[in-house]
Amino acid sequence: MQDILADLAIMFEIFRTPPWSGVFILLVSVTVTSISNLAMRRFADMRRLKRYQAEIKQHQEMQRKAEKTQNEKLLRKVRRRKAYIDRIQREMMTERCKPSLLFFIPFVLIFSLLRGWYTAADGITQLVVAVIPFSVSKALPFLVGFIGEPTVVGFGMYFWSFYFLVGLGLGQILQRVMGTQLT
Repeated sequence: MQDILADLAIMFEIFRTPPWSGVFILLVSVTVTSISNLAMRRFADMRRLKRYQAEIKQHQEMQRKAEKTQNEKLLRKVRRRKAYIDRIQREMMTERCKPSLLFFIPFVLIFSLLRGWYTAADGITQLVVAVIPFSVSKALPFLVGFIGEPTVVGFGMYFWSFYFLVGLGLGQILQRVMGTQLT
């Protein structure tokens, strides 16, 4: 058993340093986001959520117009619909949280395992997993040591910062492609 683990560690060693670490984290992020979006499609009523979102948007536009024009009739209508809008917002939040409840613990475990994998042997020092070709440290020096560190060719990002950068960037695209984005 120990030989198998040692062989796996050697085999995956290539994914601990750039550029392969960045590619690996990108693939993990895309996989996690895709699973989350597929769960959203499976467990949430997307048609109803989109209809609710349209109603909320219409209510917000009506509220802006009522506040801008100070039209009493429109203001009363907005106040009357407020309870209904609050209720459907709660329903939307509950509906969108259902898949999160199922996958929260596995996602946290994956993130924790990868965070440990991209930490040096001392257990404290974070490893650079991806290098962006410009120096963030010159424009935003307070980020040095927090999200990464300067390198010869740019700025080296730590695991968690690169994971969130990729997740935020690709998350919106994947939501749109998979039809789970409400706006």
